[in-house]
Amino acid sequence: MRWSARLAGVPWRALPPPGTGTEDGAPCPEGVVVPGPRDPAGPAATAELPDPHKPQNLREVLNRIPAPVAVTYGPLHQLGYANRAYRELFGERPTGLPAAEALPELATMGVLPLMDQVIRGGRPRSVKARCILGLTGNRYYNVSCVPLGTGEGGDAPAEGPPAGVLIFAAEVTDQVLAAARLREAERRQREAAVTLQRSLLPQKLDQPAGLRVAATYQPGGAEAAVGGDWYDVIAIDGGRTALVIGDVMGRGLRAAAVMGQLRTAVRAYARLDLPPHEVMRLLDGLAMEIDANQIATCTYAVWDPRRRTLSYASAGHLPVLLRCPDGTILRSEEQNGPPLGTGGGLHVSHTLRLLPGTTGVLYTDGLVERRDEDIDQGLDLLARTLTGAIGAPEVICARLLRAMGVTSEHDDDVAVLAFQLPAEEGTENSVAPLDPATPEV
Repeated sequence: MRWSARLAGVPWRALPPPGTGTEDGAPCPEGVVVPGPRDPAGPAATAELPDPHKPQNLREVLNRIPAPVAVTYGPLHQLGYANRAYRELFGERPTGLPAAEALPELATMGVLPLMDQVIRGGRPRSVKARCILGLTGNRYYNVSCVPLGTGEGGDAPAEGPPAGVLIFAAEVTDQVLAAARLREAERRQREAAVTLQRSLLPQKLDQPAGLRVAATYQPGGAEAAVGGDWYDVIAIDGGRTALVIGDVMGRGLRAAAVMGQLRTAVRAYARLDLPPHEVMRLLDGLAMEIDANQIATCTYAVWDPRRRTLSYASAGHLPVLLRCPDGTILRSEEQNGPPLGTGGGLHVSHTLRLLPGTTGVLYTDGLVERRDEDIDQGLDLLARTLTGAIGAPEVICARLLRAMGVTSEHDDDVAVLAFQLPAEEGTENSVAPLDPATPEV
């Protein structure tokens, strides 16, 4: 077997037939030159390599470097030398002048303060991905400033400040542009997910008789992928209203798509007139069929104005918060079923009788969960905030977001659904009888 090598970009050439050239490289009759043998130890080969023990001219060495290099000296950073690559990038630069005059491009990149630090501290400094507008257009460089020693031997600097600074720029244009393209692709994907998410949420909430409702959705900031938070208000038979809040675990388009399928299923199951725990059971089976690798939490509640009751079931979701007419905050702490998509869980319905003037809040974990805090701290803060959040449901939603520190740069999606019984709504004599065991709030 025979191996051969060639420089990149050089086409392969067929080997001439035997006898079509001489060993010393004489041309063959067809004009093809066959290279002669080369002795690695011959004089021609050894002449190409400089003697490692012979001192080299610094300017010649720097001129061979394809990256821009400049050398300054003294506390004012007078320009002593700029190599060929530097001059090709910025043009000719006058030597002997301070860097602020001779090298104005360094001031634009914020390198001059680093050079002062190098002279004072004697340690290298660097900056990354600085844009340079040179003769060849915009390019990006990592710029390093290295102290030059004062010792005569060159091996170790003498005591005192460095004699000068060597500025070295390594081009990273390709990396910066690739990162910019990646960020742009992520931005487009996020915008698509936000658009899909908003299109799947109800554009206008039903306003049932005897109940005021409002909801808000705040997507995560630019650095956060869109999640699968959703809410819904569904009018069902008998003048009742279903209130739904949910959160699909995961991020991006897939989470938003799963959320859309679950929301559609909830609207269909709500019209079957099933108790909340049965709706949770059906959603659990559907979530496993949609994607066994993704789970979701959900609270499904039904408001009955005739009985003035709120019946609800939860699948691993956060507790419902209720503010009673006297300002007391109640948090649902009953048995909570497992999240949707886990299969085989036991979900239980609970019923509360609400007094006129009661306000309730359903929400997702983005409202109360913080990376550096226990979630119970967020729940306690939300309960205290709800105590003083007075006004219509839409006002309450806005106040909760503001008080909980949710902004356009928040690191998670947030959905909030608030409902309120008007204080003047009904009396005890107009309410249908109810099981005495049902708690009243």
